[in-house]
Amino acid sequence: MDTLTCETKITKRLILAIVQKIFDPIGLLTPATLLPKLLIQHLWKMKIAWDSELSPNDVNVFLKGFRDLYVLKDVTLSRSKARVVPLKPLSIPRLGLMACCIGSRLANSIVNALNLPNLRITFWSDSTIALWWIKEKGNWSVFVENRVKEIRQLTRSHLWKHVPGNLNIADLLSRGCSPRQMLISKWWEGPLWLRESPEYWPLGETPGDSEEVELERKKIKSGKY
Repeated sequence: MDTLTCETKITKRLILAIVQKIFDPIGLLTPATLLPKLLIQHLWKMKIAWDSELSPNDVNVFLKGFRDLYVLKDVTLSRSKARVVPLKPLSIPRLGLMACCIGSRLANSIVNALNLPNLRITFWSDSTIALWWIKEKGNWSVFVENRVKEIRQLTRSHLWKHVPGNLNIADLLSRGCSPRQMLISKWWEGPLWLRESPEYWPLGETPGDSEEVELERKKIKSGKY
């Protein structure tokens, strides 16, 4: 890993070069590498030139995570999957639904690859709104309807359960964290409660309806997509 001095000019080009030097072909270190990637995304939005020196605030954001990057050199983890949120704005519930859709595809590919058609899988999400869309019938917007249709084709809706955010270790992939925090969390080992018998799992019940659910329904009624 590069060594920075007080004279080093922190630019978008430098940050991208450092991030690209981290060998993580299948995204195992995503929580720790997410923050600098989000910073680069922010710099793109602000239209910062490649070699322009960053503002003091952006420099501090970068240096905060850079100082701990060296702790990643000896990390060995099992396989995982995550994606950076696209630049096109999407609501949090829609992003949650996209995550459910990706999870459905991944589970289906594993079942097919291992030839285990009768394998029972429980799907967990902390997005109550996405779970409502998956479980309830309704005239949803095109975006929601297409993804709900695919999820229902690949999975059974009653196998989708709700996990409270404070019990969802995978949320670390969404928020990002420092390399040291990532190692302490051991997110790749899954939540501790999942190792217990099912009776000790979260109840899995989807909380009540919300305005966000109805917003997607109203778009159909008004003819707006």
